[in-house]
Amino acid sequence: MEFKGTITIETDRLILRKFQSGDESQMYKNYCNDARVCEYLSWLPHKSESDTLMFLNACCLDKYDTGLTYKWAIVWKENNEVIGSIDVVDIQMGKLKAVLGYVLGYNYWGNGIMPEAAKAVLEHLFSEGFKRIEAWHNVANPKSGRVMQKIGMTHEGTLKSYDMDNQGVLRDMELYAIVKN
Repeated sequence: MEFKGTITIETDRLILRKFQSGDESQMYKNYCNDARVCEYLSWLPHKSESDTLMFLNACCLDKYDTGLTYKWAIVWKENNEVIGSIDVVDIQMGKLKAVLGYVLGYNYWGNGIMPEAAKAVLEHLFSEGFKRIEAWHNVANPKSGRVMQKIGMTHEGTLKSYDMDNQGVLRDMELYAIVKN
């Protein structure tokens, strides 16, 4: 198997690509500063574009140089802006499994954008040889679970006190997964 990591993927309405220097302005404007977007995430809304620049450097750009990385900027073709991200974390190569995570700007919610992006990423991962992809969401955020269902994931259970929210509180998470047949 050949693992290519973050390659550019195009869908009908989206371009999924590596993050680039200069993306911080659109990231900040479209999702990083929005409390509604960050409510169920592990990080707080950014207070300034410089916070987003530090985040971009630490969580995105630096990761491309560390080996096998899957971290996409979601670019809306209509305005050519970065409106979210989708990444693969906790990669376990020996078991050919990984965990999918995503975030999308509030103004783009409810338009099928995240399922479109996630389906494209799943296709890429399965073509590279992954056998199982997992995702989980805070129990208080069932809309994220709907995304997981729309991309063919199956609910496998509730993980008690499983992940820390941005307030430092352990929260229950709903676990979903999809397995390549």
